[in-house]
Amino acid sequence: MDAQLPYRDGEPVAHDNWSPEPPLFAPAEQHQPAPAPPPVYIPPVPGAVARLLAGLESGIIGAAVMILWFALDSLMERQYWWAMLNLWGASVYHNRVFSMGFGVATLAGASTHFFLHGLGGALWSLAAARISNYWLHLVCSFAAAAAWYFLLMYVFWPTVAPVVSRITPLTATLLAYFLFGAALSRNAHRARQLRTLWET
Repeated sequence: MDAQLPYRDGEPVAHDNWSPEPPLFAPAEQHQPAPAPPPVYIPPVPGAVARLLAGLESGIIGAAVMILWFALDSLMERQYWWAMLNLWGASVYHNRVFSMGFGVATLAGASTHFFLHGLGGALWSLAAARISNYWLHLVCSFAAAAAWYFLLMYVFWPTVAPVVSRITPLTATLLAYFLFGAALSRNAHRARQLRTLWET
């Protein structure tokens, strides 16, 4: 019977009084693997219709901001605030705009301006569909505005109404197209918003 009992210091120890010896070495801690990082969210590329509408909206907003700037510049130059609108109306009324006041020539100029820059915004939004980096999109938006400026001033207006490209104020126009580029930079975010609205 004693052979079945554990011994401590040469004496048998009853089961009631027996406690196991502590292990010589503590068991190694089990290290859990680090959790995997969350997946990187990549916003979906908006559809062509959403991009088109966002670009059209951005272009029209940019055109409106340009008109406000040109009106302010005309007032500072002691001219009528609609002077540039009438000048753009030369696309319809040609040199007659110089003898026309605020009216149909102003409306024709505003319509031409909104059409051209809404079209420019829509084209840029479609062309920039794959640009996902914010800063790259921002820089390219200003580059697109500069390209649209050169296209209008050196191709469109000399063909349709040469007087516009001859007497348009350079400094005010450059600042106006800088504002237009800033408006174009919002089209990617706006396109994602429109797509989200359609999907809900």
